[in-house]
Amino acid sequence: MESRYARQLVHWGDENQEKVAAASVLVAGVGGLGATVSQLLARAGIGRLYLVDDGIVDWPDLNRQLLYGEADIGRPKLQLAAERLHAINSSTDIVLLEGRINDAFRVPDGLTAVADCLDNYQSRFLLDALTPDGVYLVHGGLQGDHGQVLTLLSGRSQRLADIFAGATQPEGNIPVTPDSVAIISGLMTNELFATLFGQPKLLDRCLVISLIDFHISFLQV
Repeated sequence: MESRYARQLVHWGDENQEKVAAASVLVAGVGGLGATVSQLLARAGIGRLYLVDDGIVDWPDLNRQLLYGEADIGRPKLQLAAERLHAINSSTDIVLLEGRINDAFRVPDGLTAVADCLDNYQSRFLLDALTPDGVYLVHGGLQGDHGQVLTLLSGRSQRLADIFAGATQPEGNIPVTPDSVAIISGLMTNELFATLFGQPKLLDRCLVISLIDFHISFLQV
């Protein structure tokens, strides 16, 4: 089994691999961002994944939601994600939490980190408010050629609702391409690993990237 992770062990070592194997991460939303984030975590040997979603696969999803294909149209994303992730890494414990992030949602105990892969501000704000103190939340967002990644430590950082106060949800479909989803998902996963290792790079610091010209900026929050 060690050979499975040989390439990443060379990079981050046995101690950090043990932290990955012991971690429990909640991935909120298994659409564009979440389908890729959860897959990357599973491939790295994450110990437990909690997945939250209530959607079904539709044709417009297939340009960016990398766990699904044409044969999956009309099927629930959550069950499909569990099947595909288990096929990728059977040692990762996958726990399904069907439904939406709402007032009735209960965050599991023992989380190491939360990945905000949602697509609307109301659910994002509530997820942040429900995240237990001392747990990292890695937020990712994407619209067109612009994306962002931000890490908050619940109980210490500002609330997401305060940081994005006044932000309005775009009307209609959010423009997105498969390459931009892969880039932001990869950055989110990189930061999730950093939180597991106790060395977050984006704590209270929002990385904003333009894929038009690869301009990158950092905003302290």
